[in-house]
Amino acid sequence: MKDKNPKNENDIFSSDLIDETQTRIPDGYEIVKKYPLNPPFSYVDILYNQEKSSYLYFVDELKLNRTEMEIFQTLYRLIEESLESPSESKSTSFDDHLDVILKENEKLFLNNSNTSLEKVKYYLKRDISGFGIIDSLMHDISIEDISCSGNQQPIYVWHRNYDSIPTNIQFSSEDKLNSFVSRIVFRAGKHISSAFPISDLALQGNHRISVLYQKEITPKGTSFTIRKFKEDPYTVIDLIKFGTINLSIAAYLWMLIEAKMSFIIIGSTASGKTTLLNAITGLVHPDYKIFSVEDVAEININHENWFTLISRSGFGLGGEGEIGMYDLIKAGVRHRPDYLVVGEIRGSEAYVMFQAMATGHGGLCTMHADGLESAVKRLQQKPMDIPPAYISLMNCALVVKRVKESSGQSGRRVMNVAEITGANTSHAAFTWNPRNDHFNEDLRESILFKKIAESTGKELDEVLEEHTKRMNILKWMAEQDIRDYKRVSDIVGKYYRDPNSVLIQLEVQN
Repeated sequence: MKDKNPKNENDIFSSDLIDETQTRIPDGYEIVKKYPLNPPFSYVDILYNQEKSSYLYFVDELKLNRTEMEIFQTLYRLIEESLESPSESKSTSFDDHLDVILKENEKLFLNNSNTSLEKVKYYLKRDISGFGIIDSLMHDISIEDISCSGNQQPIYVWHRNYDSIPTNIQFSSEDKLNSFVSRIVFRAGKHISSAFPISDLALQGNHRISVLYQKEITPKGTSFTIRKFKEDPYTVIDLIKFGTINLSIAAYLWMLIEAKMSFIIIGSTASGKTTLLNAITGLVHPDYKIFSVEDVAEININHENWFTLISRSGFGLGGEGEIGMYDLIKAGVRHRPDYLVVGEIRGSEAYVMFQAMATGHGGLCTMHADGLESAVKRLQQKPMDIPPAYISLMNCALVVKRVKESSGQSGRRVMNVAEITGANTSHAAFTWNPRNDHFNEDLRESILFKKIAESTGKELDEVLEEHTKRMNILKWMAEQDIRDYKRVSDIVGKYYRDPNSVLIQLEVQN
């Protein structure tokens, strides 16, 4: 969104470009790891302070000199002018548009080296079509989320190897932070203002941002948190390697998915619920129809017969035209999906989902709760109002939590896998033992395995034997480092259609 004062707008984006104060490693810190973010222009140094026992995420970004800064300002102005002028509507990338501007004004930049121009182009792309001063962070695949609690406060990241650590990046003024947020929200096709100071939306690249704007509801002023979207989502093989689940749990879930059982994944914020949901959904039979319903797109699966629905807010003060989760689930059920996947249940949409499960649809969803008992209580209270008799329609509950591993780093573990038999009764198929980081299992007494045996006319031993076969397939995939979600999905689909060919391949390669 264009500011009324182009000069101020330009200052907001560019004032950090020649600031050398953020490029000096602070006293007391030493580099423990270095890797590229957007080479050759930006890198990160992971710094450690022995005395404080603390880490710092230090972005080392190539700065512009004074001459390059002048080129940046000139090109920025030319780009603004070209965007304002009437022209033929063509879908061109930012790089193409910038190349046209440079060619049209090449006389202005004849005396400048290609290196200087490439640096300027990097910053123009970063500040206009990218994410400004946090753009380098968005290139780090090891970062799960980015949070800003106000201006002149260090931006924090959640790093997969170092947990929550501060960075050397901050917004130096309230105007710069407000301008950044307004631009990001506007670019996503949404609106934020003093009248509507809360926004939760999807950014380019399917990243998710939650914004609190100005000082309407927070004394510190504008703040935001970005949950980064992983283009290559984790699969069950990844979760096995991480220790979140083991081979036996993965094979168990695979068999329940084939039997069209329903699951609820329970956990606190950032415990890994959506990651686990994505991984489980990747085990669905390729011929099944999947409908996913979310507030913001986070589900990412490799499935041809997949319909994804996203809710939307209403327009204006009256909220006219709002399409909520309740409406989407009702619409989804009419399409007769084999599996209805809901990103998170928290309102009246839960009742529609349970009704769908009662009519034979499989269900997969997540819920914020600290355990099965509290989740069941939430389900039975307003606004969900699920009758106690319906609770057992949700066949299986997985409780996932963030834990401290023996290495001192954070990890996720499925604390227990419970087979729900009633509103107040369940059977623990798997439980995690924190003392030895081991999963205890009790599959001989599995209610759901017995149900599978009854419905297929098999003996329980035959079901357990099939479970072992799938464990062996998953073990082979882990050993061969077959973890890409497309390859995992292909092997799972092949086993559904021609299990013998997969087992023969396994025997040959072993």
